[in-house]
Amino acid sequence: MLKKGIYFFNIMNRSEAYGKHAGDVLRRIRRASRQWGGAFTPSDFADLGDPRSVGMVLSRLVAKGSIRRVRRGVYEVPSSHPLLGTVGAGPQAVTDAIVRRDALKLLPSGAHAANMLGLSTQVAARAAYGVAGRSRIEQTGGQAVVEFRRRSPKAMVMAGRASGWLAEALRNIGREHVTSARLSSLKNKLGPKDRRQLREDIRYVPAWMRPAFEEVAGHE
Repeated sequence: MLKKGIYFFNIMNRSEAYGKHAGDVLRRIRRASRQWGGAFTPSDFADLGDPRSVGMVLSRLVAKGSIRRVRRGVYEVPSSHPLLGTVGAGPQAVTDAIVRRDALKLLPSGAHAANMLGLSTQVAARAAYGVAGRSRIEQTGGQAVVEFRRRSPKAMVMAGRASGWLAEALRNIGREHVTSARLSSLKNKLGPKDRRQLREDIRYVPAWMRPAFEEVAGHE
């Protein structure tokens, strides 16, 4: 089992040495593994007051080895693993921290959506998401990276919705591979709310996808 945050627990009682707001910052970091998976950015402490004071606390904790800087403006709580030794929070936790900081809405990659919906056995080689902003690649620890790809406003309307997942999955497998047999399993997986979203968002997908949306959504 990973022992999250073992590096900074021993300094909780000496928080005054780290400057203003140190106690609040330390307590929030202690909860980071439960709330954020062990990764965070300075924006996660925005409600605590002066960002310079928070930044000073974080810099001192990095120097102490209590937390680690994954990349500029992104930090993680190291963990102790019985076989691997000291490990980081992991790519997904770091990605989640970046998403919180930048208030991103995400579309899944086509490969990931198709795999999760059972339309393909292909596994995405790299973590990737569609976003409304600029395309970029972010370091998430070690050699791992996450790619944010700029997508059209019409595609991003469906971010966070069943319609977005289905549209990306269909785009990934291709028009020629969209069959009733392939779609049949989805009909029982989606609840009334998701099926209603498919009907509402059918206007945003290409014409060739619309029969698939209609088949999965069914009739009210």
